Amino acid sequence: MKKIIASLLILSLSACGWHLRGSASGSDKLAMTQPLNLMIESNDNHSQLINALRQALPGYKITEVEKSTAQTLTLDVSKEILDKRTAGVGRDALTSAYEIILRVPYSISDGDEAITPKDTSASITRTYNYNVNNANSAAQEEELVLREMRRELAQAILRRVKSLAAKQSSTAASSAQ
Repeated sequence: MKKIIASLLILSLSACGWHLRGSASGSDKLAMTQPLNLMIESNDNHSQLINALRQALPGYKITEVEKSTAQTLTLDVSKEILDKRTAGVGRDALTSAYEIILRVPYSISDGDEAITPKDTSASITRTYNYNVNNANSAAQEEELVLREMRRELAQAILRRVKSLAAKQSSTAASSAQ
């Protein structure tokens, strides 16, 4: 009886359109398996965000290229914008928590044609506790939080690149038919 109920639940989940993240279907699978070439442009090619982007490329099956070709998307990453403000105050009227907002304007283009609007950006917000009595460890925690935020921003940008590439290839495939 338990097996029947479990199988009915699984069937009802798949019937409502629910699926695991990353389990694409149909034309999405075809677009996701095709190799994707990406040229990364930035004012600072050795920034921590650009390094995080380059480290995440293999996980998304994206190859970085130096020159743009017909099959290459271009990712233009602007300088990251960091905003830090007080998120909490303790009984002693000193800051007990900070909120960090990291925003990165970027654009994706296919040759000369822009795919994303010019004002496209990715942002992420995190809050961390700050201990006035131990400022050194608080600074280290802030640096760790920033590193994590850059990695998450890089992943968000690459997911967007992959999604737009899939849409382009499915549109190109449907127009060719």
